[in-house]
Amino acid sequence: MPRSPLLKSLVLVLLVCCGLHASIARSALIELQPSALFAGPGDSIALDIIVGGLGSAGPESLGAFDVSVGFDVSSISFTGYSLGDYLGDVGLAEAIDASAGDMGAAVNVAEVSLLTGSNLDLLQSDSFVLATLAFDVVNLGPSDFTQLSVLNGPLLVDAFGSPLSVTSMSGASVRGVSSPGTLMLLAASMLGWLMVRCRQPT
Repeated sequence: MPRSPLLKSLVLVLLVCCGLHASIARSALIELQPSALFAGPGDSIALDIIVGGLGSAGPESLGAFDVSVGFDVSSISFTGYSLGDYLGDVGLAEAIDASAGDMGAAVNVAEVSLLTGSNLDLLQSDSFVLATLAFDVVNLGPSDFTQLSVLNGPLLVDAFGSPLSVTSMSGASVRGVSSPGTLMLLAASMLGWLMVRCRQPT
């Protein structure tokens, strides 16, 4: 019995959709959030490393990662990191912290999960926090800004040890603001100038 052209077309569309889904499911994006911050010298800032595009509660759960973030040491100083709980709890021996930490002008965070794929499927959503990085602002003027970027070569591996391709990486910027002391001095100067102007005879 010959197959109808309509059935053939439906099968073709189904195969193409399955192929597209498979290619999308095996790709991921990494970004720093928030993407824009405002801070001055002495301020502390925190940035989340977010992974996305893995699919929710699916077979492409993340089993391990190794990500480095570059920054300008003349503007900000790295103070610490904490790993998310989406690959398991390091304290409960569900995951291994393999991070190198501070590497000068970059910070490296890495983690390997010891959980099964099905457990990771339950823990992870389409987008989640890999780690949170903490910095102190050391030298950033009101008109200055500094960039933080995900360095080339991040490694993402699924629960079965297969590499996941990273199709997009986005960084963050920190823009300087006037310190409270500078603003107070400026306000006092303006107030003094107004008082002098008011006392002058017209």
